[in-house]
Amino acid sequence: MTGEGTSARAVDYSRVFSQAIDRLHAEGRYRVFIDILRNKGHFPNARCFAGHNGPKPITVWCSNDYLAMGQHPKVIAAMEEALHDVGAGSGGTRNIGGNTHYHVDLEAELADLHGKEGALLFTSGYVSNEATLATLAKV
Repeated sequence: MTGEGTSARAVDYSRVFSQAIDRLHAEGRYRVFIDILRNKGHFPNARCFAGHNGPKPITVWCSNDYLAMGQHPKVIAAMEEALHDVGAGSGGTRNIGGNTHYHVDLEAELADLHGKEGALLFTSGYVSNEATLATLAKV
């Protein structure tokens, strides 16, 4: 419904989004994520699937796999055990779907290791920094 002095105008969302993407390209800010697979047991080596000539070897120095622990046989065995025990996926965020008991145990172990009352896991350093800064801003 429109009131007196106003007019309803259809928005061409396809055009609006196309223009926004064109601006990202023009500004050099359009992101394309690299298509890779890491080589188990050969950190930091990986295969890049960009282009048409098949995968080519690359070195990936940036990752959340600090100290290459994601390659450690004990870590892989623990993940396999957890997969067989509870399946894959969390079922949702912890504030909605609840804490995974493995995470509760790990947080307790990390707190103990560092002599702290508690610990909190985050999915990445970026997310932990974002949460910390947002919390500090509110305080």
